[in-house]
Amino acid sequence: MKIVIFGDSIAEGRTQIEPHESYFLQLQQEFPQHSFINAGVGGNSTREMMMRYEHDVIAQQPNLVIFEPGGNNHDPRKGHEHRQVNDAEFVQLLEKFRSGLPENCRVVIVTFPPIINEQHQFYPLVPGGKLNEKLQTQREIIRHTAPENKWVLMDFYQQMYPHRYDLILPDGIHLNPSGHRFFAEKIIETLKNNFPEEFNK
Repeated sequence: MKIVIFGDSIAEGRTQIEPHESYFLQLQQEFPQHSFINAGVGGNSTREMMMRYEHDVIAQQPNLVIFEPGGNNHDPRKGHEHRQVNDAEFVQLLEKFRSGLPENCRVVIVTFPPIINEQHQFYPLVPGGKLNEKLQTQREIIRHTAPENKWVLMDFYQQMYPHRYDLILPDGIHLNPSGHRFFAEKIIETLKNNFPEEFNK
């Protein structure tokens, strides 16, 4: 089975960790019978992700896509307003993703993990410092979109929120080594529970 993991820096999984600590390596070690492709690019908004969708996902003809959108849609820096993705466009981009999928390709869609507002570099740029809260409507869109499209929902935000201070780097957003282990464990659990024939061998 060919699995593409499509997303931003959380999916890319290379920020301030050693290669052997990566969630991606842990998935490869857990499921050596399957082929994993990392199509995460740090800093991508969902719009920017979808600009490379054809090349990085569709051209791979995957059997399963683990899709982690939404992390960079609210860049508050002056001069970066063009990068922002509002809720209406986010819905349109999810529809573009759905309509482009190869036939019989299955999907696990992942809500973006928590941001620790006071530790993030954008904290002073967001009214009230509520950067994490700005992402909530798009997390909710994902929660509604998943059953409508018969996608598996992995609500990583809810899974991780109670443990966020133990799992996130001092930058307030990226996963530390424990966070990578947690991410890998939740993906493994999701795959085994929802696709037992393929992932419980």
